[in-house]
Amino acid sequence: MADPIVKPDCRYFRGDKPCRFGYPCDDCLRYDPIRQKVLVIKARAQGDVLRTTPLLPGLKRKYPRSFLTWLTDADSLPLLENNPAIDRLLALDLESVLTLEVERFEAVICLDKEPGLAGLATRLEAGQKFGFGLNPEGNFIPFNAAAEYAYRLGLDDELKFRLNSKTYQQIAAEAAEVDYRRDEYVFSLKEEAKERAAAFFRRRRIPRGRPAVGLNTGAGSKFETKQWPEEHFLKLVRLLQRQMRATVFLLGGPREAAFNARLEKRSLTPLYHTGTDNTLLEFAGFLSLMDVVVCSDTLAMHLAIALKKKTVVLFGPTCPQEIDLYDRGVKLFSGADCAPCYQQTCSDKKCLKAVSPEQVFQTIQSLLAKP
Repeated sequence: MADPIVKPDCRYFRGDKPCRFGYPCDDCLRYDPIRQKVLVIKARAQGDVLRTTPLLPGLKRKYPRSFLTWLTDADSLPLLENNPAIDRLLALDLESVLTLEVERFEAVICLDKEPGLAGLATRLEAGQKFGFGLNPEGNFIPFNAAAEYAYRLGLDDELKFRLNSKTYQQIAAEAAEVDYRRDEYVFSLKEEAKERAAAFFRRRRIPRGRPAVGLNTGAGSKFETKQWPEEHFLKLVRLLQRQMRATVFLLGGPREAAFNARLEKRSLTPLYHTGTDNTLLEFAGFLSLMDVVVCSDTLAMHLAIALKKKTVVLFGPTCPQEIDLYDRGVKLFSGADCAPCYQQTCSDKKCLKAVSPEQVFQTIQSLLAKP
């Protein structure tokens, strides 16, 4: 009896168990040999991971027969799971690194300026490399000439803060040498992820027919300077409920627990506090039910963009020009003389204080008036 034929070059091959189709390799009609192996390394900052997904359609156009692997931090895995453009999703750990080091890729794209990740990209075997690596001195370098603009943005504040007019998506596409077509985020939110939000709506008997406005109050873990003042939120709530009869929801994570509790207690009109213990995808489920989302330049903003929500974004210390709202939102930026600064702390925070509740309210009104 002849030995069975094994085809370990197939994109569905497992080796430790049958593939998902369960057929023996000998006569499998699903056999699809891997022709182009592509690796994307983007691990740090969940919002940055999500806003790198618009690169995927361009990569699939450039490498139509590709088997695409994405390496990311464990806390970003939920953002990329069930993504139809990703063939293999790996968490950044020793097992994944050892696996990647024995493989050969047609292309490696590293968009993280992190020593370990850039060092890994430098070590891997690939026909072409794009983005960032390390030189023998352990310093960051661009792999390719097209990545030099993205590289210089990190070195030149005048270029990044004042002169640059390109969005992150355009910069990333250029660095990866992918045609830029203003592709949208690629994000898959399953119905079960929305169930906690749906149950909340049922349990609290949320009135129908009124605008649902979600206020994400957080500033993220890195920049407290992104925090819009508490008094501004309270005044906006009053305007929304008294002049628009909107249903207002407080959104946030564990870091916003105390802040949101104070808002709920101090508000003169009723608020719906969605909780600060939701999983990442449950949080996205709440966002998916909003008509408008108000937020700073945080992960909530990127999730709202990915969910194609109308969004009002409050900018202060970071660059609004790098953000693409895909014509569904408005960026509010006071243009203070010190902004953008990318400072993590500030005793003044005048840049965000200058964005008034009345300005945000009027922007929400204009967005809701659009189809």
